Amino acid sequence: MTGIAIVVLDTLRHDAFREAFDWLDGRWFTEAYSTSHWTIPAHASMLTGRYASEVGVHGRSPTLDCELPVLTERLAEEGYRTRMFTGNPQIYQYDGWERGFDQRVGQASLGLSDDAFDWATFGYDTEREGASLYLDALRRVLFGDCATLPSLREGYRLFTQSRAYGGGEGLRKRVRRTDFGDDEFLLANLMTAHTPYYPPDGGDPVTVLAADGLTDSVTNPGRIRRAYRAGVEYLSDLYRDIYADLRADFDYVITLSDHGELLGERGMWNHSLGLDPELIRVPLVIGGDDVESGTCEEVVSLLDVHQTIADLAGVEVESRGQNLLDSPEAVPRLFEYHGLVPFHDQQFERRGVPASERDQWTNPRDGFVAPDGFYGYQTPDGFRSVGEFTGGDPERKLSELVESIDRREIVAEDVSVSDDVQDRLEDLGYA
Repeated sequence: MTGIAIVVLDTLRHDAFREAFDWLDGRWFTEAYSTSHWTIPAHASMLTGRYASEVGVHGRSPTLDCELPVLTERLAEEGYRTRMFTGNPQIYQYDGWERGFDQRVGQASLGLSDDAFDWATFGYDTEREGASLYLDALRRVLFGDCATLPSLREGYRLFTQSRAYGGGEGLRKRVRRTDFGDDEFLLANLMTAHTPYYPPDGGDPVTVLAADGLTDSVTNPGRIRRAYRAGVEYLSDLYRDIYADLRADFDYVITLSDHGELLGERGMWNHSLGLDPELIRVPLVIGGDDVESGTCEEVVSLLDVHQTIADLAGVEVESRGQNLLDSPEAVPRLFEYHGLVPFHDQQFERRGVPASERDQWTNPRDGFVAPDGFYGYQTPDGFRSVGEFTGGDPERKLSELVESIDRREIVAEDVSVSDDVQDRLEDLGYA
């Protein structure tokens, strides 16, 4: 069987990746695009081979409850051991994202040994919150069957320090202590490039909210950009070690980002609003012993990761994607914005964003990128484009692409979370 690892460098812009990761070998896809502007829908596309709207996944319905099998379920059926090591709570806390995984390790437990207390799983599974949660966990650590001292050290760190450090050091430890077999699939997510950014001068971390772009409240744009770049450079150094370890254990390592980040372009920050090119264009590189290093300049999508992994593993799937290691067909690629999520509504209200401004971001929108380099997308101010579309009316083409997919009608879910998870979301600038 074939060992395959996919590493998501969360929130990493294409241009920043190109500058800081020139050491990475493999086949570079220089025109790769996400299917959306944030984590949940992008990961849904990679695991299902469908647009998020087709499987009913978005901010107001974040559970992965589609009827078709997800990629990890098909891999597990064929005998693969499947693991998720994630620093991102979004693909850990909601129902359905465990489907097909034999092992899932959340951000709080990435660096722990297997015999240490799993703070992350306990925090998500229990109904206790705040001090009572930690007291109950402490009782389990002291009197349960786990390594007491490492568990206590981790609990102290979680209780006294910010947890928004991306999970990078933890992932490096976890990869090195895991005995991977030949029939393995790993999905890893690193949050090192995500807000809060840690500036190179060692000062306080910088958190940039979606609301900052709507309230003109950013007063230090240069410092924010420098802090983001410093995080990317640190991530590059860290990932160099992780990548080397993974290449020693896996036949193929796919490195990508789920979405980018806005750093003041058109007055916007963060990645929570819109479909700007800085959000949708992403890095994507496939490394492997039989993968010839070079570049592919065809327009490709994160949808294609689904079919590529299935073909490498010899597993049959139904997918909108193509095999990236074949010759991808030059076709337009759609991407989606699904409207505001509940914690953004709350954030905007607290920041005093007028209702009329919030309402502009409520409705879903779409865009597409064409093989001729054209990029077009809907905004609150109308249709915006980059480049010249050679296939006629671009807005008509977008309508045709949207009509070609079967979007799932869903009912908004209760997406309330515990205080512990709410704290983590605030650490990351979501809430």
